[in-house]
Amino acid sequence: MVYDLNNDQLELFTSDSTIEDTLVMTNESIAHHGIALEIFGKGIVIIGKSGVGKSEIGLELIDRGHRLICDDLVEGTKFGNEIILSSPQEFGLGFMEVRGIGFVNAKHLFGKDILCKNLPLFLVIKLVDNDMLDIINQDRLKQLVEEISVLGKKFPMYLLPIGANRNLPILVELIVKYATAKSDGYDSHEAFINGQSNFIQGSSE
Repeated sequence: MVYDLNNDQLELFTSDSTIEDTLVMTNESIAHHGIALEIFGKGIVIIGKSGVGKSEIGLELIDRGHRLICDDLVEGTKFGNEIILSSPQEFGLGFMEVRGIGFVNAKHLFGKDILCKNLPLFLVIKLVDNDMLDIINQDRLKQLVEEISVLGKKFPMYLLPIGANRNLPILVELIVKYATAKSDGYDSHEAFINGQSNFIQGSSE
């Protein structure tokens, strides 16, 4: 479905370097560095510090068959009860900035089918330092999941630690699959915890 975004356009994320790690919010907008992608039919925004590798992960996901909405500057528009992601400038559609190489035209390199004009926001993934894994090592059942408010609507925000030997594109796909199943009513994390609890309780009786 393609949404008519001619009216009520609101800025969702910007590439202002002064806000690279802090959400800046007004009455109508929220701003952050980011890349927007369609992954398994869902609108995903990946955020994180400047230079952390968002575009490189985006390129790998595109190469795996997912589609690009826009890179670096992401626009969100209120459309009913949804926040629609799109590119704020027509001339920048399909372009991606890759540090050390420059701006590349993903449409030209991968074909026009890799572009997605707009899509409702489903969730946000924030790339964070690998030190965050220390928290998980202390509590294996803890999830690095927060909540973010975008134009008055709340969305899940998954924190994804980056580091050597981590296959980030596959982990991004996993997050989207997990979150989709959870929104459909099945939470595998809770299912395991409940199963473990029932097993322990049964063993103690």
